[in-house]
Amino acid sequence: MTKVIAAVLLILLSPLFAGIAFLVWLTDRQSPFYIAQRTGLRGRTFAMVKFRSMRAGTSKDGAITAVGDSRITPVGRVLRNTKLDELPQLLNILWGDMAFFGPRPEDPGIVTRYYDDEMRKSLLFLPGLLSPGTLWALRNLHRIDGAADTEAVYARKILPERLSRDTAYFERAGVISHFRLAMTTLAVLLHRTVSAKHRE
Repeated sequence: MTKVIAAVLLILLSPLFAGIAFLVWLTDRQSPFYIAQRTGLRGRTFAMVKFRSMRAGTSKDGAITAVGDSRITPVGRVLRNTKLDELPQLLNILWGDMAFFGPRPEDPGIVTRYYDDEMRKSLLFLPGLLSPGTLWALRNLHRIDGAADTEAVYARKILPERLSRDTAYFERAGVISHFRLAMTTLAVLLHRTVSAKHRE
């Protein structure tokens, strides 16, 4: 059923996909998509699809994107603040790499360097688009502002709490809690659209 919903959404949203892809391409005439390696269920690595939000070729300069990162393009900043850059992950859901609800997948390098046994519990769930840990992280990204080592500060101040919240939620999540999470996520994204607070 999940894959069917993803396929229907891809068809319905195809005009939006085409419009966003064209705007991203206009930025620098480079591919509108970014393929990111991520760690999924039980530690398996997969290719996650996003609309590209940074200048082409700059993603190798760091796995963590801080608020106000100079690599982000003007179009990319709008996409990141509204999370429209994540829409192509409907393809990952269609392919079975992700679900609508699940812990956000992390960069394999960060998993290797920072995950302890407790944090690895989050890998027992299929990664997804929506999670309570992601919402918490969106509200707390300012904690890494100005850090000399963005990745290390992220791993210390954001990652453990995000994964802890996700693991606790998905151990007991159900249809009603997923509906509440979806509505809360929608409210947060609408707020980010109209307010400068917590923007990326």
